[in-house]
Amino acid sequence: MNIIIKKRYRPFLVLLIILSFSSSVSSQSQFSNPSLRKQDKATQLIVNGKPFLVLGGELGNSSASDLKYMKPVWKKLKQMNCNTVLTPVYWELIEPEKGKFDFTLIDSLIESARKNQMKLALLWFGSWKNSMSCYVPSWIKKDYRNYPRAYSEKGIA
Repeated sequence: MNIIIKKRYRPFLVLLIILSFSSSVSSQSQFSNPSLRKQDKATQLIVNGKPFLVLGGELGNSSASDLKYMKPVWKKLKQMNCNTVLTPVYWELIEPEKGKFDFTLIDSLIESARKNQMKLALLWFGSWKNSMSCYVPSWIKKDYRNYPRAYSEKGIA
């Protein structure tokens, strides 16, 4: 089943999904799922029952792939008054071997975002980014039989 979402709403959808999984720990006992609320011609992002203005910082492509590198980054984001961080995650780091998953990186990012009272938006670099497939696990890149390449009319992969 294909679901078509208008291009202008895609960033909000991704943010809503991530925010629903990475709500900051708080003393409040009730949390509602993030949602969009239409008010006249404007649409508000609602988080925990209140309008939420994203003051976001986006990390570089490989920043979040090294947990040691990320330690001082959280402090910088706080100093910039960010309440949200957008960070890439790579398929090859999540499933380095077929069927063997490692969520250490993701778990650490979620934990660090919570510790720093920030929301987290994960940018999934699955198969393609900037016309390159370097984020695909090597077990797929090496298996041409089960994962054949597409070729242009001129025979270029």
